[in-house]
Amino acid sequence: MPNEIRPASATQCYTVIVTTAATPNPSRIVRVRFSGLRTASHVELDCEPMTVLIGPNGVGKSTLIEGLEILRKVGSSNDFVRTLNDEHGGISHLLRRGESEIRFGVDTTDGESILSWGITLARQNGTFVIEHESLHRDGAALFVREGERIIGLPATIPQPPTGFIAAKYTVLVMMSAFIPMVERVRAALAGIEVHVPFATQARWFGAGVMPERNMRTDNIIQSTDRLDRGGANLANAFHALRNRSDWADTLETIRLVIDNDITDVITPASASGGNIGLTVTYRAVGSIPAFALSDGTLALLALIAITRLDGGDPPRSLLVLDEPDLHLHPGAISQIVALLEECSAHQPVVFSTHSDRLLDSLSEPARATVLCDLDEQRRLRLRRPDPRQLDRWLEEYRGLGHLRAEGYDRLVFPPPRTAQKA
Repeated sequence: MPNEIRPASATQCYTVIVTTAATPNPSRIVRVRFSGLRTASHVELDCEPMTVLIGPNGVGKSTLIEGLEILRKVGSSNDFVRTLNDEHGGISHLLRRGESEIRFGVDTTDGESILSWGITLARQNGTFVIEHESLHRDGAALFVREGERIIGLPATIPQPPTGFIAAKYTVLVMMSAFIPMVERVRAALAGIEVHVPFATQARWFGAGVMPERNMRTDNIIQSTDRLDRGGANLANAFHALRNRSDWADTLETIRLVIDNDITDVITPASASGGNIGLTVTYRAVGSIPAFALSDGTLALLALIAITRLDGGDPPRSLLVLDEPDLHLHPGAISQIVALLEECSAHQPVVFSTHSDRLLDSLSEPARATVLCDLDEQRRLRLRRPDPRQLDRWLEEYRGLGHLRAEGYDRLVFPPPRTAQKA
């Protein structure tokens, strides 16, 4: 059922009910844009099948990942502006010093046309207000919003009451019920899936350090088609995988990526009923429950679950991970890269890393890698390698990671023609 705008009471206060389309999202995210967002003064990131963000600490890799999470919330939040304040710190944490507005944008394609959506959030009385929003198809405007005024909507589309759109909602959410192309973009944004490093600390680490729900705890039995952020529903995720026709392939992947001694991964019911746990069975040592598994094993199980579970409603349009190589043995990293590259055949994958071993494992480093650094004004720059230069260097080095470890990586990243786009 699509989004609805309905009166919440006799006083005609309106509420937006956000739901998602039941049909697969036909759009692919091809580019994202951020302006005024911390170091991201003005950047454009082309979403290749695989995009790997590298660079020193503090330059803006995490800012780009947070920006992608903000785009996800545009398509899934009833009150986008409030979410920016409550979950992202509002103006004081998001707005670049000296700037008065933040801009977010995305380009999607169905293979025939490009839909370009953008929004401008202006600073006003210590908070953000939606100042501008637009959607274009192949350069032609489908709608343009300036403050409370919306231009370009068909005459058959009901206009929201005065004051309604300025208070909370994006046109993208309000009009997706009425305009299929608007719904395509909204569903693409809502289908962005962002994962931060997993909470894998052992129980002995101390009470209050681990969240109450984490990867090591039992789950109330629930159906799922995605791994939750942080991996707290890991048991439910593997319960879903075990009930799929391709479980034998998943188990073979587990053996290949984690340990060939693994004979099974099961989700036994708890004695109290209603809950399930996660247990890994080894030939040599028997069964080990999740609370006793190593950090690396849990992280690998989570990454396998992410790459194997890509359904959902709306379907995943972009997979984003912040340093997926944390906790991993170097020997497992190349296997994870293979899983992510396989996943990228279905939707774009973006992740950050500091791992040279991971960079050495990329099958197309020139296409996938983006170097993040700062210019003299501490503005984020995005640079891709020169393919010919990189091929020349790789005749003597095993990969881009090896090249970087030796200090020669910057020789294959030419100065950007524009300091903003990659």
